[in-house]
Amino acid sequence: MGKEKSQARELAKLLYLDTNQSLTIREIAERARVRPNTVSLWIKKYRWDKLRKSLLTTRKKIISDLYDQLEALNNKIKSRENKTPDPKEANTIAVLTSSIRKLETETSAGQIYEVMTDFLEFLKQDHWDLYRELLPHADAYITHKLNE
Repeated sequence: MGKEKSQARELAKLLYLDTNQSLTIREIAERARVRPNTVSLWIKKYRWDKLRKSLLTTRKKIISDLYDQLEALNNKIKSRENKTPDPKEANTIAVLTSSIRKLETETSAGQIYEVMTDFLEFLKQDHWDLYRELLPHADAYITHKLNE
């Protein structure tokens, strides 16, 4: 892929992942100066949709929802005469607490993307050559993390 096409793809990726703008495929294509079909192909090929979803769904929100579910289940158990969870409830509690623990201790692809993007933006200001050299490696690493 030529340098211009690579830069167009990177711009399209940034525009697609920027959910604050809510751009259409056509608008992204116009700004990146490629055809809409090309942007659609890149979205599918490089799995930008999966990355976008991971950026939209924050870890903090998911953990909060899991704690709410756990609290609701515990309140249900406390409200009845037999305050011991049945096997199904005990299993649900175990799954919820395991999910919470995992989310609180593991790094998500979205977090990796955010840190990597911030770092690359920092490099771009004063170390353009290093930025250009690291960019494909950063993309490959993020893609690898998404496929785990």
